[in-house]
Amino acid sequence: MFTILLFKEEMGMSMKKSLIGVSTAGFIALQILLPTMTEASTTVKSNILTHYVNASDPYPGHVIKYGDQGPEVRKVQIQLNKNNVPISVDGIFGSITLKKVKEFQMRRHLNTDGIVGPSTWTALYQTEFPYPGHVIKIGDRGMNVTRIQARLNDAGGSIKVDGIFGLKTQVKVKEFQKKFGLQVDGIVGPETWDILFNYQE
Repeated sequence: MFTILLFKEEMGMSMKKSLIGVSTAGFIALQILLPTMTEASTTVKSNILTHYVNASDPYPGHVIKYGDQGPEVRKVQIQLNKNNVPISVDGIFGSITLKKVKEFQMRRHLNTDGIVGPSTWTALYQTEFPYPGHVIKIGDRGMNVTRIQARLNDAGGSIKVDGIFGLKTQVKVKEFQKKFGLQVDGIVGPETWDILFNYQE
């Protein structure tokens, strides 16, 4: 004689069902559309990680341009602010937003047309390390300096990654600034930071 136990497990948006049959002669389990607990755990962790790494709104499927209004324009304006391109968030794609989008595109070496297509939308959400809010210069130490040194090496430098902003780091910062047409002062301000951490060869 079997005792039938019915239980439900909800994962994400889907509902999984399992039937477990238990008898004195042994244990019989029938599972319908249910991954193992290990697989389930992996799926949940993967979803969390994906959300964390790719914390962006999906591209709306059409360009956002001068004259547009609404929530998508607000998202563009919010992301411009997060990328050190200050602008009021009013949901209106006017002349100021057009100018700021072009400024952002120029920094990222994108097509400077003032239109937010797939490439510009993706770039708006790509900042891995946001600007710390203050310049980093010779004499400074810490994690921000470590990140700068590592990124300079990615860009072709060959300096020791020790978290100390010394003369060699300053020289490499100046070389990077010159390469990208920035003010060559050896100081990592918002513009240098933005391009250093977001440019793609």
